[in-house]
Amino acid sequence: MDPKILYFLPLVYLFTITFASTEEATNLLKWKSTFKNQNNSLLASWTLSHPAAAKHFSSHDPCRDWYGVKCFNGRINRLNITNSGVIGTLQDFPFSSLPFLEYIDFSMNNLSGPIPAEIGKLTNLVEIDLDTNQLTGHIPPEIGNLINAKLFYAYSNELSGSIPIEIGKMKSLGSLILQKNNLSGPIPKSLDDLTELKILYLYSNQLSGLIPSDLTKLKLLYLFSNQLSGPIPRELGNLKNLNDLELSQNKLTGSIPITLGDLTELKILYLYSNQLSVLIPSELGNLKNLIELDLSDNKLTGSIPITLGDLTELETLYLHSNQLSGLIPRELGNLKNLNDLALSDNKLSGSIPITLGDLIELETLYLQSNQLSGLIPRELGNLKNLNDLDVSDNKLNGSIPITLGHFTELETLYVHSNQLSGLIPRELGNLKNLNDLALSDNKLSGSIPITLGDLIELETLYLHSNQLSGPIPRELGNLKNLNDLDISDNKLNGSIPITLGHLAELKLLQLYSNQLSGPIPKLIISENQLSGHLPEHLCQGGKLENFTVNSNKLIGPIPRSFSKCSSFKRVRLDNNSFTGNLSDAFGIHPHLYFINLSENDFYGELSSNWGKCKSLTDLRVARNNISGSIPPEIGNLKGLQGLNLSSNHLVGQIPRELGKLTSLVNLLL
Repeated sequence: MDPKILYFLPLVYLFTITFASTEEATNLLKWKSTFKNQNNSLLASWTLSHPAAAKHFSSHDPCRDWYGVKCFNGRINRLNITNSGVIGTLQDFPFSSLPFLEYIDFSMNNLSGPIPAEIGKLTNLVEIDLDTNQLTGHIPPEIGNLINAKLFYAYSNELSGSIPIEIGKMKSLGSLILQKNNLSGPIPKSLDDLTELKILYLYSNQLSGLIPSDLTKLKLLYLFSNQLSGPIPRELGNLKNLNDLELSQNKLTGSIPITLGDLTELKILYLYSNQLSVLIPSELGNLKNLIELDLSDNKLTGSIPITLGDLTELETLYLHSNQLSGLIPRELGNLKNLNDLALSDNKLSGSIPITLGDLIELETLYLQSNQLSGLIPRELGNLKNLNDLDVSDNKLNGSIPITLGHFTELETLYVHSNQLSGLIPRELGNLKNLNDLALSDNKLSGSIPITLGDLIELETLYLHSNQLSGPIPRELGNLKNLNDLDISDNKLNGSIPITLGHLAELKLLQLYSNQLSGPIPKLIISENQLSGHLPEHLCQGGKLENFTVNSNKLIGPIPRSFSKCSSFKRVRLDNNSFTGNLSDAFGIHPHLYFINLSENDFYGELSSNWGKCKSLTDLRVARNNISGSIPPEIGNLKGLQGLNLSSNHLVGQIPRELGKLTSLVNLLL
């Protein structure tokens, strides 16, 4: 062969490659021209010189210079523009012009509209990632033409309709990820033909029907948050490679198949929030690699199998919200790696096993709403990592163990609604991280420990409905983060500490049904849920100056003692449900400058005594059932700036004496 010909051939080959890449790139540029954001900085490199200007082409080679573009033998092979801020559609994507494309990653953009049927022309595709966009419409059946694809991601879009049965033709598929869409209809039986499938994520859709069970290479099966119904197939026990099985939040019925005990590689089993019934199979104790087991929120009955105590790798065990009965197995104390144990809302009886005190890694222990009896084991004090302990709403008796004061990490302690007696341990004051403490509805006696004032992170403190006596500790005023304080329905005596007035975050204060006496200190107790009547001897001692209880649920008439509260300066009773005759409820209050009685159900007539409250600058009695005429004596209040008597049943003429109110700014009649 002529050496000149041999020399010329490589140049022809290079020219052919360059020309082919340019043609593909030109079609990509046409697609780019449809984007709504043409100034996309990441795709600024997508540009070409005129093809005839070959000497300049190298500076704009799409195979080397374009963002996200990779080539093989001069043809575009990979296209990765993930998270590039693209706003557009796939309608004008040049599927037909990119026959050598093997990898597409368009994830985390703003692509909208449907997936075109033309995607089926990319028969060399190995990976397709369209996740986290705004794609809509059906998955085209032509997707089944991608027989070489090993990965198909289209999750977190708005795809609808059914999963096409043609997906079963994608024999090479190892990962099918379609979660978080609006897909509906049954899971196609053809998925069982995907013999290479290892990962199947279809969760958070509206899929119905039965569960595929012949995918023997499957490792991860996520079908939760759908509308799947019927029984769990016993054939799932054949998926020996399964690591993670999540079927929760569906409408599955029937029993848990004993064959699930054959999934010895399983690490996570979530079946919660279904309608599963009958017993928990003892065979689940064979799952020695299990880390998380959640069977909660079903209709499971019978006892907790002692074989669950063999799951020594377990970190989470949730069996709550079922109909389980019998004893809590002492064998659960073998689960030394357990972080979370929830057995609440069942019908469990007997005592709390002392072996639970061996679970030294435990962070949450929920046993509430059962029929547990006996003592709270002092051994629970060994759980130094505990954040939340709830044993409320049971039949526990005896005293609160002082060892609970060892929970230095504890944030929530609920032991309310039991039959506990004795003193509140002062050691609870050691729980410096505590946010919520509820000891209410028991038979606790003695005084409230002053050490509770050390719980500076506390937000709720419920001690109501006990037999506590003695004074309210002034140290409770140290609880600057307290939102709710309920110590009602006890036998507390003495006065209300003035330190409670320091609780600026307080929203609920319940002190009723005690034997408290003395004056009410300057408290800001408005905008709460206070209910019931005001105490009769509210002004005892005559030192009450500021009384603010507006926006509560207080009822009944004004106490007769109010008429003698000569020290009143500011009073707010508005926005409650007070009733009674207002005519003589108040007397002459020489220091009173502001009073608001609006938005109640007071009746009667306005007293002439209001005209003798010489310091009064604001009088509001709006939206009641006041009748009669306006007392002319109000005209004597030289400093009055606001008078609101609107929305009542007043009659007669407006007194000419009101014309003397030269300081008046607001008048509402």
